[in-house]
Amino acid sequence: MKLTNDDLVIFIDRKFYNNTYLLINGNTCVVIDPSFNEDKINDYLSKKSLTLVGIILTHGHYDHIGNGFTLAKQHQVKIYAHVEEKTVIEEHHFASELGCVPNIDIALIKYFSGKTLVIGEFTFNVLLFKGHTPGGICLKYHDYVFSGDTIFYNSIGRTDLLLGNMNDMNESIKKFKHSYDDNDWILPGHGTYGQFKDVKLSNPFLK
Repeated sequence: MKLTNDDLVIFIDRKFYNNTYLLINGNTCVVIDPSFNEDKINDYLSKKSLTLVGIILTHGHYDHIGNGFTLAKQHQVKIYAHVEEKTVIEEHHFASELGCVPNIDIALIKYFSGKTLVIGEFTFNVLLFKGHTPGGICLKYHDYVFSGDTIFYNSIGRTDLLLGNMNDMNESIKKFKHSYDDNDWILPGHGTYGQFKDVKLSNPFLK
């Protein structure tokens, strides 16, 4: 089944094959995991006359941040990340492993905690899933679940990177199984997407 709703646009970064999600509500929008899709995002915002009200990170690895800070400065918005991800973003952010020089502007980050995140007209249910990173989150908006690098269609996120933890990931997998409905769309940080009922059949870690 293909996802064709008008309130969601998916951009794919060809450098690291990251998925960037643009959620639309009326004439406003938020970006989830901007990666290196800045030009595509700006072109789409201009074409559709949309106002960006915020950028959200499912976690702080550099391939998901990409040019997000440049995008935030251009549109004068904040970058939202879970408070448990502060160390990853400000000290590690996976940049050295990628051979990249990070462009982190701490003043643009708004850390949050709790199970709800409200940005403009958007309200997200937030669950913390440790393992890939200490502050990795999944965001639910209506029947969309943005799973970052916690759960992919066929696999899970790596735990052998800085601050990754397989024991935490195992607990997160157990929690993930019971957190969402079969008809919810699982929208990961990399790779294909699908409804949860299909992801559970395809992903060996969820069986």
